[in-house]
Amino acid sequence: MIPGLERAEFIRWGSVHRNTFINSPRLLLDSLQFRRNPRLFFAGQVTGVEGYMESTAMGLLAGINAYRLASGIPAVVPPPTTAMGALVHYIVHTQAAPFQPMNINFGLFPPVRGGGRKRRQLQATRALEDLKRWKEEVLQQ
Repeated sequence: MIPGLERAEFIRWGSVHRNTFINSPRLLLDSLQFRRNPRLFFAGQVTGVEGYMESTAMGLLAGINAYRLASGIPAVVPPPTTAMGALVHYIVHTQAAPFQPMNINFGLFPPVRGGGRKRRQLQATRALEDLKRWKEEVLQQ
């Protein structure tokens, strides 16, 4: 049925996976608000993240900020040293063209000094400390 594949042999049937996503660096603020209409938030996979946890994290942040906007409280953004903050920073500030979705990975985190083989452990420890501090600040607002 497909020209050029008349004699193709399929060893295993697969599936086609396609994500629909927006050009977040052009369209979103760090709070996941739409630049042209800050009352509109984007969440989940459509923001340009890959993975269930990543999509859930963007939904959580968009929901928190939508609530805060409705309550007259300023939006919040997690520190870029945390997983959620690193993802937000990537999808909003990446210079990669064309923009492509991303899973969380240590390459998105800001570097730590030294560490050598313990570099990832240092990044994880810093992330947990910064997340705890950020959470305390947000809850005080």
